[in-house]
Amino acid sequence: MFEIGKLYKRKEDIQIPLGGQRQGGISTPSRHPIILLFTGDAGAEYGYEDRFQDDGTFWYTGEGQIGDMEMVRGNLAIRDHAKNGKRLHLFEYVQKGMVRYVGEARYLDHHSATRPDQESALREAFIFHLEILPVGGGIPFEHEVKGIPKPSKKMSLAELGLLARAKAPAKATKKQVEQTVYVRSEAVKLYALKRSQCVCEGCGKPAPFEGKQGPYLEVHHLHRLGDGGPDEPLNVAALCPNCHRRAHFGIDGSTYNEHLIQKIAEFESVISK
Repeated sequence: MFEIGKLYKRKEDIQIPLGGQRQGGISTPSRHPIILLFTGDAGAEYGYEDRFQDDGTFWYTGEGQIGDMEMVRGNLAIRDHAKNGKRLHLFEYVQKGMVRYVGEARYLDHHSATRPDQESALREAFIFHLEILPVGGGIPFEHEVKGIPKPSKKMSLAELGLLARAKAPAKATKKQVEQTVYVRSEAVKLYALKRSQCVCEGCGKPAPFEGKQGPYLEVHHLHRLGDGGPDEPLNVAALCPNCHRRAHFGIDGSTYNEHLIQKIAEFESVISK
């Protein structure tokens, strides 16, 4: 239905042909078994901090402009999409009226968090945990692709680096190609965290706290994957939550991101010697 990475005019290319709400982040066309989700940096000032997590999930803020969010309408549609036989499709704004297709998503879970509403009053907001499915509907890593093992935190930096640059074997099936992409993505995240040695690659301070998987840092993509950025070690930085938010929402975010690009390039130059 949609092509990953392709630009669409929300009104002309999506809403007019399919129906559904033409404004807001959640659109539910009544004539089609789909739910359309729209995200963008512009919503940050209203507490909408949609972003990828270090485990690969995408956290998406629910709808509701004033007061506590309720599990109704669009929020309920997201939570119950699988039960209702509807598919989630995620888009990100690149400019006013223009969106880029990120991919099909699947609801995993949600939690509540305190966020400001449109009137700057604190309220409880729903944060949905979404899995962005691989091309073809999502194939879990069930078996090793021949010659390409599953990434592990126990692997060395060099081993993870090789996996992060792995290519599908010759004459690979479609499933093997998709699994190779999954392996690379997982390896890139683990590589960035291991390269950091539990220190934020932005500010240089130790990870701020212990998470369930160890010292907590978030993996930041220096060039957005949706904008054609490569999923490789040079394109990721392990950051503390504060530096990660600065890169995305800071007034100097663009300049800071360029600083990170240079810094990671220097790190990789030393590692490759």
